[in-house]
Amino acid sequence: MSPTVLVCGAGSIGRRHVDNLKTLGAEVLLWRARPELAAQAAEELTVEAGPDRTALLSRADAVVVATAPDSHVEIARQALAAGKALFIEKPLAHDRTGVAQLADEAARAGVAVEIGCQLRRHPTLMTLARHLADPADGPVYAFQAAVGQRLDQWRPGRDHREGFSADAARGGGALFELVHELDLVHWLCGPTRRVSAMLRTVGDLDIAADDLANLTLELADGGVGQVQTDMLSPAYRRRLEIVRRRAVWRWDYVTGRLIRDGGADAGGERLIDAPPEGFARNDLFLDHMRHFLARVADSTIAPACSLEDGIAVLEYALAARRSSAEGRQIDLATAE
Repeated sequence: MSPTVLVCGAGSIGRRHVDNLKTLGAEVLLWRARPELAAQAAEELTVEAGPDRTALLSRADAVVVATAPDSHVEIARQALAAGKALFIEKPLAHDRTGVAQLADEAARAGVAVEIGCQLRRHPTLMTLARHLADPADGPVYAFQAAVGQRLDQWRPGRDHREGFSADAARGGGALFELVHELDLVHWLCGPTRRVSAMLRTVGDLDIAADDLANLTLELADGGVGQVQTDMLSPAYRRRLEIVRRRAVWRWDYVTGRLIRDGGADAGGERLIDAPPEGFARNDLFLDHMRHFLARVADSTIAPACSLEDGIAVLEYALAARRSSAEGRQIDLATAE
């Protein structure tokens, strides 16, 4: 039987989830806090929508939290109290308020919880993860991850200053909105133990948030690398490089290509993988949601991105914010 999924939020990501859930055969309900906006979304998306979250929640098997990050934890905890499986969009939250309680409640509930970091479902990054799991190339020595695009290019036809992306207090800004890169480092390179960062607002976007974030991360096993995120780049860019003892791995989102460079003595660069013909960005979201629905039916299936992963990455982001504010490196083990 098809699950019934309540999507909370009808911004661009909420609407994407509604469409993808319908494609995957789920019954979809939609919550918006304001009745007039709920009615508008119901007509535009051809789903049942309303402002009474509790009533809608009682009819759902699972909940997708796709609101602004400052409301994620509140909605997620309500869903867990009702015993519902959870898909929480990234970032998990904008601060630590209620996060520890959320983790405890999720452990007791025993339901599937997934964090919406869909880059983990990119086919060539999944190939990279399999290769990095092989110890033959040696440990991770260094890495660089970067992503950027002007915020006013993200959603054509909408004022970029009106959404939460432009407001750091609600979980916006280059660091939190583009937290995928921190998640990729966590997933592919391992946990981080120290963070040093500079967050700046240097562009002409007229936003109440950082539009540039530069981080240096020290991994728990000693590797060191950089993460740069921005809302300023005039051309979209997203890339990752990981240096190991025997090879340098390079991935580029625009081409989707994964390259292994073992150096001149080992044949130089070699194409390892590329996306299948016809691959599109929405395939990432669709595949991640398909995985989540499988977990709703069978909670023993491992998450693509767990709640624990989401909490770890939130801690990195909060440490980066603190490092920038205080002008010093933050040790995650001691919070000093």
